[in-house]
Amino acid sequence: MGDVRVPDLNHVIIAGRLTRDPEVRYLQDGRPFCRISIANTRYFRTREGERKESTTFVEGTVWDKQAEYVGSRLRRGRPVILEGSLRTSEWEDRSSGQRRTRLELNISRVIPLDWDERTESPESEVVEEPAAPSRAPIPEETEDDVPF
Repeated sequence: MGDVRVPDLNHVIIAGRLTRDPEVRYLQDGRPFCRISIANTRYFRTREGERKESTTFVEGTVWDKQAEYVGSRLRRGRPVILEGSLRTSEWEDRSSGQRRTRLELNISRVIPLDWDERTESPESEVVEEPAAPSRAPIPEETEDDVPF
């Protein structure tokens, strides 16, 4: 077996609902940031046919203008897509003095998945210019549309 080269790729896209109201804070140099958390729930059936759910909580940080946008416009329970990269943060626990680590998302893009009642357009148009969610129905495929 030879030397296998695997490219480093650190890109995450995850959808879920905000678990708390975002709060914008500022670094000493004035740079805004906002820590947010989402719940991503997967539904499945057991072998016995019982319906179950499994929820994963993902925390991350939004920076700069997006942080201010998220802090001012989004609230707990809103469905969003988060896009970014994973990173490890380390700190010392003040009470125990132990080193702690946490895997979190460094968020580069936030896309709300629903409409804001205060506007007549999808909020996603405001956040880093992502494409607006489509409200058009998905056309049905016919056998003539299948390429094989």
